[in-house]
Amino acid sequence: MSGSTLYCLGEAWLELESHDSLTSAEAFRPRVGGSAAALALAYAALGGRAALLGQLGEDAFGHRIADALADAGVDIRRLCFTSRAPTPLLFRGGGGTLPCRTRSADLLYSAGQLGEGWAADAGALALSSACLVDSPCRYTHLAALDTARASGVPVCFVPALRPALWPSEKTLRDTVLQFLPFADLLVLTEDEMELLLDTRAYQVGLFFLLRGHVQLILLQTAGGVHAFTRAAHAFWPGLSAPPEELAARLLFRLDAQGTALKKLMKYSAAALQTLL
Repeated sequence: MSGSTLYCLGEAWLELESHDSLTSAEAFRPRVGGSAAALALAYAALGGRAALLGQLGEDAFGHRIADALADAGVDIRRLCFTSRAPTPLLFRGGGGTLPCRTRSADLLYSAGQLGEGWAADAGALALSSACLVDSPCRYTHLAALDTARASGVPVCFVPALRPALWPSEKTLRDTVLQFLPFADLLVLTEDEMELLLDTRAYQVGLFFLLRGHVQLILLQTAGGVHAFTRAAHAFWPGLSAPPEELAARLLFRLDAQGTALKKLMKYSAAALQTLL
């Protein structure tokens, strides 16, 4: 894995934030948003090689996002642009969220746009749930997962659940639970586990989450971060960070250590403790 590229598949959008409620806000502060973009930025900030696989609109906002990613060290050479749909926007203010994303550019990203050979230098593939809401992008994720599995590329799933983007919570749950077993590494919060499985008890949640290809889970709780494999458990009390940042730290450390997934299954609690 060492010196390889983390490919982040999925969404990048422009988030427009205000301290005021959305009904009264008159000014917004723009920043790059989206879980895939956030993970790529966090990984690049650690000194790793990160690339974004996705699509933006051929518009001012799309190029603004691309320029910000490139300036931060993210490889955007495989990033696509389209004039068929706009770059997605997400407004935040006063605790409220308003997505402007119906048939946006990211959701039109097709499997053919992934291009050839991306897996050749891939240390890992990371994805979230936001682009699973609609096709063709949902099928693009399945195609990328097939390529990753055939090429021996580890998959990290950071669901980053945003119910406001989905037609219903049931659709969100059903879709995300369908994709969970494809992951080797899973990073989520206690609230997300509750939304998916209707429980905050990790002893119960692990029974459902540690299945399929899943080898390691990072779970952010109110008290800190837990790491679980089928054989060991580690805990970082008081640690709090966005799931994308936790995933970036984990993937960067695994890359630096040159750790193969099969070795994770043999990690002791003390060895897990070195991963964050």
